Amino acid sequence: MDGIKLNIKVIPNASKCEIVGFVDNILKIRLNVPPVDGKANEKCIKFLSKLLDVPKTSISIISGEKSRLKVLFIKGDPEELNKKLSTLKIL
Repeated sequence: MDGIKLNIKVIPNASKCEIVGFVDNILKIRLNVPPVDGKANEKCIKFLSKLLDVPKTSISIISGEKSRLKVLFIKGDPEELNKKLSTLKIL
């Protein structure tokens, strides 16, 4: 199965959803939802699927479901996904 693993750090309760940038190979993402009842996980997947133009079903959380540090698996062409990641608007 083709795809990439992506290390992310989620910052919940932000004023808006945005990409902060890469720090030590970890993508920092601000989300405008509280970390309650899996809302931050849902929003994270929805936000990334829109940014990377992939279906939400192709993104899964491998580890860190209840943590700010998460490892995601994104199904798809690794080369294409890495290209999209490198062009994300970083603050």
